[in-house]
Amino acid sequence: MNKQMQTIQKEREQASFNTRQMTYFLDGGEEKTKLRDLAAVQIERDPYLRIDDVFDLTLPEAREKCFAQIRRTAEIKLKQTPQMWEAFYFRMSQYDRSFGMRLYVHDILFRETIWAQGTKEQFEKWREDIDKYRCLGCFAMTELGHSSFLRGIETTATYDKSTQEFVLQTESITGTKWWIGMAGQVATHTVALCQLVIDDKKLGLHWFIVPLRNINGRLCPGVTAGSVGAKIGRHGLDNGWIQFSSVRIPRENMLMKWATVDSEGIYKPLPNQALSYATLIGERISAVLSIYEALNQSVTIAVRYGAVRVQNEKQLLNFQSHQYALMPVIAIAYASSITFRNVYSSWEDKQKLHQNPATITEFLTHVGDYHSLSAGLKAWLGWLSADSLELIRRTMGGHAFSQYNAINSIINDFSVVTTGGGDNFVLAQQCARYLLGSFRRALNKKALSNTVAYLAYYEDILSKSKFNGRKEDFYDVETQLTILKFLSVSLISRGASRISSALANGSSADVAWNDNLMEMIELSKPHIFYFVLSQFADAVETVQQKDLSTILRKLCSLFGIFSIKGMTSHLLEIGYITGEHAQAIRDCTVSLCSDVRKDAVPLVDAFNIPDWILKSPLGRYDGNIYDSYLDVVKRAPGSIGTPYWEKEVYPLLTMSKL
Repeated sequence: MNKQMQTIQKEREQASFNTRQMTYFLDGGEEKTKLRDLAAVQIERDPYLRIDDVFDLTLPEAREKCFAQIRRTAEIKLKQTPQMWEAFYFRMSQYDRSFGMRLYVHDILFRETIWAQGTKEQFEKWREDIDKYRCLGCFAMTELGHSSFLRGIETTATYDKSTQEFVLQTESITGTKWWIGMAGQVATHTVALCQLVIDDKKLGLHWFIVPLRNINGRLCPGVTAGSVGAKIGRHGLDNGWIQFSSVRIPRENMLMKWATVDSEGIYKPLPNQALSYATLIGERISAVLSIYEALNQSVTIAVRYGAVRVQNEKQLLNFQSHQYALMPVIAIAYASSITFRNVYSSWEDKQKLHQNPATITEFLTHVGDYHSLSAGLKAWLGWLSADSLELIRRTMGGHAFSQYNAINSIINDFSVVTTGGGDNFVLAQQCARYLLGSFRRALNKKALSNTVAYLAYYEDILSKSKFNGRKEDFYDVETQLTILKFLSVSLISRGASRISSALANGSSADVAWNDNLMEMIELSKPHIFYFVLSQFADAVETVQQKDLSTILRKLCSLFGIFSIKGMTSHLLEIGYITGEHAQAIRDCTVSLCSDVRKDAVPLVDAFNIPDWILKSPLGRYDGNIYDSYLDVVKRAPGSIGTPYWEKEVYPLLTMSKL
């Protein structure tokens, strides 16, 4: 056992809590952890699923190997219980993010759109083909000129009464469906969001099932599709573009759970347009899981490297700057895990309401709340995580530039989270609009949804306009929640006032909004961090084991004060704190980072990520980083030798002799 291995072993021996029990907490129970461990063993041993040379693959190789994983997974899925399949998919998505997204497009976006938007008969018609992979589906919503702005979608579906068919048409180049996962090479079908047209009248956005390729991979008549080309990450995923030229589909291919078109072209509209977009809520909630997975893998690598790397006879983790960079990320990862589990479970319960016409009205009362929450979580946790990932990368020093540290590929793959599924600037605004609307309801003494219920007490909250506590109180989570709640109400109130003033001075609603756009975006930030901290704090209260609850309380407090530190300028601006308080907030953050550092290695070990999933020689569990790193580099294609020596180097060296 070399010195590095001895060092990391000592870190584990000093743990203040039971690491395995912490894994159970993060996974949602012992049974889930055991299933995930079984799935990990199965994947590691399967030659069709494991790819050892992942960083040296060409684009065609990455696409082919990823689809080989999907084919193998389909064979395995048919023989697994739902619980084991959930564990298997979790592990495979951890291991290969291209795989995770490729399968997510088919199993979730394509399948659940038909389930959520189609009639029971329509879903039953397609269910078996989808579940047994007799078709491969994708989700064609965004367009070349219209991503988050769904109202601008140009693709039309015009009803032809004479044939009882819809005719799909890409009306212009900007109406080309774009960034459509699986459409580039393999999807046989898509659910396409189109403008419904009957008798030359546009009737809003609706979903249609459209064949793209036949069983031999040949594009269907009128369909033109291909790959969008080079991307910065997720190379195994074939994002593509689609154009429709007079593509005819039967009337029954319009998903008609909520809106219908009969054979005579008589149209019955949706009870609420929000029903068309409900699938996006689940997608955005799932982005929080992507955030957790990106952070836990990256910070595991960096913490283990920081524990064994020595500078001037001192572990990197013992430098305050290293602690300040990495310890908050551990807290963010834990907070993201808890938030995802709670919100996703809650949303699944609410979705059951929209399957029954008798409870659809109740479902609609929740849609706005979950739409706002999912948008805000994706935006603000996504931005925070993108910044954190780059900071993690820099803690690797010179090795930060190596692809073999694995963090760079995580960053590249993660980049889609801040733009895909809705641009974060747009999502932050959607959250802000909901908060402003809720604040108006509070002013008028109307009922509020759960996540914004605190706005009903805006007068009492705003009356406590100064922080009157001691410096030590900044460690207290209840105090942190009070600060975030006050800041949220203050920014929402101020934002509402600014919009009202602009309107009163003659500005249009669009101009008033754009003139205050950065104010609108920022006002949703404290609300989201208040929500996440509340989720974290409530989860900690359920933990019975004292050793776990002690370290979790420290992490919760670190997440809270780190969040507040990021909004110190707002607190100073509105006069809630003084400069002395701002210094105390920073001191509190530094102190908690130092405290959490003592358990840094066990805390990342609790994420329970095997080395072969991490794919980083610098983040090995056993600490043997240097031997492993050199071995990986030696095995890289072209590591030793110069294939262009005779062609380019030798002529240069002998040029002066000519």
